[in-house]
Amino acid sequence: MEILYFLGFITIMFIIYSEYSIGSILFRPDSFGKISMNFYSLLGFLMNPFHKTHLWTLKTLDINYAFVILFSLFIYYLV
Repeated sequence: MEILYFLGFITIMFIIYSEYSIGSILFRPDSFGKISMNFYSLLGFLMNPFHKTHLWTLKTLDINYAFVILFSLFIYYLV
């Protein structure tokens, strides 16, 4: 159960960091121009590393959710 809290925390921190560094992933303007939460685009962004190889370069590892989760699990089990 403790690992689920850890992964949840890592996921939330990743979403905040990605929204800050890239922008308009979760919070996007809708058709009326009002900023709203778009979970579909967030899920698409989180799943992109599984089918887009350009996200596996050194420059893009910070926005690669799969890498962040794997690295976090490595650190979790190391400590």
